[in-house]
Amino acid sequence: MNNEISLAICPSASFIKSDITTSVSFDNFGDLINGKIINGFSISVTAPDNTCPWDLYIANGVTITQISQYSTQGVLLPLSSINVRAFNLCATPNQEYPFGAGLRPIPAITGNFNPAFSVGGPHYIVGSAAVDGVLMDNNGACSGLVEINDDGTPSLNPTTKLFRYDFQITPGIAAIIQPGLYRLDMNITIADDATGAALLSLLYSLNIEIQPILQLQMNSPSQVDFNFSEIKNFTTGVTKYGATKLNVNSSVNWDLMAIGTSTLNEGSSGATPFWDNSVSYSTGGTVNIPLDVLELSQSPANPAAGQSGLGLDYSLAFTNPPSGNNNIEVAFGSGTSLTAVAPYVLGKTIAGNWGTSGAGNMMSPGSYLTINAAWNRADFSYVINYRLIPGLPVLFPHTQMAAMASYARPGAYTMQVKYLLVEDL
Repeated sequence: MNNEISLAICPSASFIKSDITTSVSFDNFGDLINGKIINGFSISVTAPDNTCPWDLYIANGVTITQISQYSTQGVLLPLSSINVRAFNLCATPNQEYPFGAGLRPIPAITGNFNPAFSVGGPHYIVGSAAVDGVLMDNNGACSGLVEINDDGTPSLNPTTKLFRYDFQITPGIAAIIQPGLYRLDMNITIADDATGAALLSLLYSLNIEIQPILQLQMNSPSQVDFNFSEIKNFTTGVTKYGATKLNVNSSVNWDLMAIGTSTLNEGSSGATPFWDNSVSYSTGGTVNIPLDVLELSQSPANPAAGQSGLGLDYSLAFTNPPSGNNNIEVAFGSGTSLTAVAPYVLGKTIAGNWGTSGAGNMMSPGSYLTINAAWNRADFSYVINYRLIPGLPVLFPHTQMAAMASYARPGAYTMQVKYLLVEDL
């Protein structure tokens, strides 16, 4: 978004508008790493010919303030994450991407707010602290968008008096930035070249939103089918290897867990924690198959300290007969407001420790997409295997819920596995 401000100086000074604000938001790791470039604002200066030489600069005291905190995790956004560039704006604006050493344009003014903009100043765009008599004419030649201050040296003779300021914001991931809303404040000042006295000041604010990132990518078929049409499958079971792949991006501490549920379970507030029976092939047996007969196996194991193994995650190997160590957690509810179905306490967690905070109970921020020396990328990616062993008779041995009253009625059954990623406070 571009905002244009016209300033008239000498002999009378006035603003068309006294303050302007631009906003930018970050909600994914790609932008945190690569940054965003925004067209900040344009400023137009007019002055009578040969009567009032002037300078243009950014005053000292540039600040960045967190005005709203979304999370207590991470470090505050530093001034060093923001670059600024200035142009003579003569014709059609040009994005002039990318920034960087050896590339055009190099970030203008000083290229980096820290330490240059946090210490000392002012920072000149046109003219200098000396008396140099610049900009006596209204309009000079113009051949397009012209860079000024591409090396940090103020321009002594820009060809027009219409300037554009752009900003490059790169929060980075070397230290995760605390989610919140930040405001960059800077004063654009026009001064009398002869005396150095400020004639006009324009306050510019840039709102920068760093959103909490909690992204779970799941690669799996829309439906995982278990067909039991051969006797051997009842006793040896059917295993679906690598059926679900989970990938995590998070800028806050997090936990990841799996729960088993069904329409029947949700509709009865956990009083009937059984699979949904969609079709019955006979009238014998029971349709109440416990949800936890589904077994899960994960790879890698829960990397949170002390949270891997018996009763803690799904990292133990499948056994035959089933040991009961891999039964899926069972709950009802929506979102993260879950109530466990007895005898569960929602203890098994794929990563982290559901419901418990503190060192060793949560996963640190990071991403499976990026390479960072502080991250183990395997901590952010998980492969899930599923298994069912009905047994003969079909009583699904080793469920942790109440034993089945009678054998399972032949038919078609469905249940849902919900994977939940939440911030661990």
